[in-house]
Amino acid sequence: MSRDTPHRSQTTDEHLSLQADRLIIATNRGPVEYVVTREKTLKFRRGSGGVVTALSGIVSRVNTTWVALAMTDGDHRAVVEAHEGLLESPMRDLHVHLRYVEVPKSVYRKHYDLMSNRILWFTQHYLLEHGEDALSAEKLQDAWKNGYTRVNEVIAAAICEEIEREPSKAMIMLHDYHLYLVSARVRERHPRIVMQQFLHIPWPEFRYWASSLPTAILRAIFEGVLGNDILGFQTRRDADNFLEGVHALLGRVGAQIDADHQEIVWKDHRTQVRDYPISISVTDERTIVRSRPSQRALDQIKPFLREYTIMRVDRIEPTKNIVQGFRAYDTLLEQHPELHQKVTFLAFLVPSRRSLSLYRKYQDQTVKIIEEVNEKYQTPDWTPIHAFVQNDRVVALTALQCYDALLVNPIIDGMNLVAKEGPVVNKTNGVLVLSRSSGAFQQLAEACIPISPADHLETAEALYKALTLPKEERQHLLQLAREEIERNNLHTWIEQQIHEMNDVLKTK
Repeated sequence: MSRDTPHRSQTTDEHLSLQADRLIIATNRGPVEYVVTREKTLKFRRGSGGVVTALSGIVSRVNTTWVALAMTDGDHRAVVEAHEGLLESPMRDLHVHLRYVEVPKSVYRKHYDLMSNRILWFTQHYLLEHGEDALSAEKLQDAWKNGYTRVNEVIAAAICEEIEREPSKAMIMLHDYHLYLVSARVRERHPRIVMQQFLHIPWPEFRYWASSLPTAILRAIFEGVLGNDILGFQTRRDADNFLEGVHALLGRVGAQIDADHQEIVWKDHRTQVRDYPISISVTDERTIVRSRPSQRALDQIKPFLREYTIMRVDRIEPTKNIVQGFRAYDTLLEQHPELHQKVTFLAFLVPSRRSLSLYRKYQDQTVKIIEEVNEKYQTPDWTPIHAFVQNDRVVALTALQCYDALLVNPIIDGMNLVAKEGPVVNKTNGVLVLSRSSGAFQQLAEACIPISPADHLETAEALYKALTLPKEERQHLLQLAREEIERNNLHTWIEQQIHEMNDVLKTK
């Protein structure tokens, strides 16, 4: 179930630290989001997502600068008010300088809305043909040249300035698909700097890349990330897809690929290709569900529970396959009328990317299928589906304690942390129903009921099996999942990367 990299004990390496004098992190979105209040004062809130949590454990032990784009009006104001472009992090537990770089709004839109979210996100989730109206060749080239490339150059320049700020040894960590060109740009000025980049979303097969993007852009992406010393993916399949892509695109023009050791030499530079399945902080998740806010949330959730409870927790976006999941539930109710009045489906859904019409349409489709199922089966004292459309992490985690079946059926996902959050907090011997195409399946294949996300009939059968498994089997599956997640938790994820980054640092 676990990856091939040997597990290193959490206890023996508790004080593991990066063997560099300085760490420079670069992401599209910063760890702090500044907001201008109605009173025109500047406030902040901690950024969402696991990257901040995962990295906070090492930034406290090394001098760190975090480079990111100024995204909000508050971010831009904070940049103006900052001295020499550096902000001290207002978070007590994150001792890090913040450097937010600015670009014109038109450049930001082309980079973030068009190239990153409309093209790369959908391409890497095998959904480009399902996106909004395709960009013309001219608009695509404009978004690439005058948006994506410019932002990557600005981020790279800021990193180089930070490297040059003092002579001590620095290490660079880049994150995700917004910054594919940065490492190669930085290496042009600093050929011996150590860089690592982790990609949070899937890396598709080369044939899909090649059928989706012009060759010049595709080559720039592959050459761009090969500026890293270590390139990390969520799963071994993603890493293998990258290796195969390098062979197809660059093999005839000098790239040397060592598939056995997962290494590539390109332009006299060696890149190690690794998979680091991201995980969760098991301790943090369990602390949340023991908190007073969680206890209050549990009191609100209990009235919705039935003899059988199915749950899902997702952002509302096409990759999550929410509509198909509710179709499967409709089939379950149709085929098993004995479950009527006894089962309920609680869906905790977070609105996402409302600026894109495709996402707004998908939310409308989600609401429609919920209404259809409820109208078809509901009675005066039973509503088949209860949807909670909100962004409340405490409520969602609290509810996950109570599921009998947790449906995680994305078309494809880099990882899907809900599949890991559910088992570590569940108290009802809940069973995970999981897409084979999710990143989490690599680790949890033996601890779930696997499904094809394309088949609502198969999903309905899997849900029925999950609800009716004998108690001993339910306990066994849950225990398998917990052991895997506890063994390979968020600490392990960052620990594996630090070990391998330190190995590279020793050679420079």
